Amino acid sequence: MSTKPSQGISDEKFSPWLRKESWRALKVSLVLLVASTVISAALSKFSDTFAGNWTRFNYRLSDVALEQHPIALARSFAARLGENEYGWGPLFSTTPFNITEAKKKLRAEFPEIASVINGEPQVPRSKALREPNPARYDARIAEFTERYHKIERRRFAKLYDRDDVFTAPNANMQLSIMVTKIFGFIDAFFFTLVSIFSAGFASVLMFTTVLVLSGMALWKSRRPARGWLKFITWPTLASALVWGAILFMAAAAALFSVFTPNTSALALIASLPFLFLLAKLPLHLAETLVAKPAKWDGIERRKPRPPAPESPPPPASPTS
Repeated sequence: MSTKPSQGISDEKFSPWLRKESWRALKVSLVLLVASTVISAALSKFSDTFAGNWTRFNYRLSDVALEQHPIALARSFAARLGENEYGWGPLFSTTPFNITEAKKKLRAEFPEIASVINGEPQVPRSKALREPNPARYDARIAEFTERYHKIERRRFAKLYDRDDVFTAPNANMQLSIMVTKIFGFIDAFFFTLVSIFSAGFASVLMFTTVLVLSGMALWKSRRPARGWLKFITWPTLASALVWGAILFMAAAAALFSVFTPNTSALALIASLPFLFLLAKLPLHLAETLVAKPAKWDGIERRKPRPPAPESPPPPASPTS
């Protein structure tokens, strides 16, 4: 099934296109800045509720810029992989393959069990806990034991259970443990995604904005030509736009924080045209670097082929 080719960002050369688009982005940015400033000031004057929410929203945007930039998210992703043990079988839908989280949930549901030795749960004051309702106590111990062994069956026990826990594993063992982290990519990805949503509306708005802007530019561009290459390029381009938005908010805070503390949201709104230009800039540069075949002007310039030599007629067949 053939896909419709992208129309391309522009057929102009890169330098004149950049000058024209920069001037257009500047004009649209000034219009957005003035309009958003007037509207926010008017609403803040007539509504104390909006004024409080607007201030909190600006501070949340500043926190997102400081705490959830791409490097911080990458560190969070790497820390999730490094600090958790992963197994070969899925355990929970929210934290698949995560042995560490599965054991934490199990211990939270059975707080009376202190530890497990040789597969047997150790319960302090077990006689006192069992005396009021022996059947219920035995059922809980049996349920814990079954779930614990289910988790243990999905572990890479030979890699993580070492006799000398005070000595670092050798290089081969470390490489083997690193391979098990492949099962944790989905868990680390969802953990990072949840951290973005848990930061509130400001975080969701910023990341949705950069994803939409970069996706629009990629969809329109002729480069990369393949859909799967565009999908791989998408997060990288969106990360660059996040840094661009942070740069705009930092500049606005440095220049205008004397007049008002609510600069982050106005800077983000005013930077939208420039962020879209930033998304299109490397893509159009890649388009211009690819040489286009010249269109045929209707003049046949190929040399005429020499006439083929005439072959002698076939000999006549003898008549009977």
